[in-house]
Amino acid sequence: MGRATSASGKAAKVGRYTVFQWMEEWFEHYAKIKVRPSSHQTYRGYIDNHIKPNIGRIPLEKLTSPELQKFYKKLLANGRVDRLESRHQAKGLSPKTVRNIHQIISSAMSLAKEQKLIVANPAEGCALPRLEHREMKTLPVEQLQSFLREAKESGVYELYYLELATGLRRGELLGLNWEDIDLERGDLRVKRQIARINGEVVEPP
Repeated sequence: MGRATSASGKAAKVGRYTVFQWMEEWFEHYAKIKVRPSSHQTYRGYIDNHIKPNIGRIPLEKLTSPELQKFYKKLLANGRVDRLESRHQAKGLSPKTVRNIHQIISSAMSLAKEQKLIVANPAEGCALPRLEHREMKTLPVEQLQSFLREAKESGVYELYYLELATGLRRGELLGLNWEDIDLERGDLRVKRQIARINGEVVEPP
């Protein structure tokens, strides 16, 4: 088996990894450091549900752009995981999800190239599906008023009103404390976010 010198100067065996094994290495030692904890579960799902069963056994250095292209086409046509809650949805993944999967594969392959495990990044030669541009749907004034009345009765009026007025994300809204709001000056400062990870509510670093 051949050997190649990694960026750190250590010798690395060519053929040491399958695509899945390298994605695991990349996820554990690189992605987890760079992305928010709230994204870890999403990445984990992409790797376990899509990458592993389809291209996971391919030796890392033998993964090609045409192989990835066929993989993306398959995901678009029939890539949705068979779950009870998704039985009425389309069988294929959305273009956005496929592009997200491509992005993490490309990132992992770029690192493999830096480490001299592969000669070129096969993800660089792929054609990606075009994103669907859907027109945003907004509530008519009458329905919005009805919605806010229901929110008042449920005790969450302030939360939804603030979301509508500022456009803050859910995690940013839930992370607000009273000291973040200056009522006299009309200022609001976003200092933290709250996320739910594996059912546990946490404040990402």
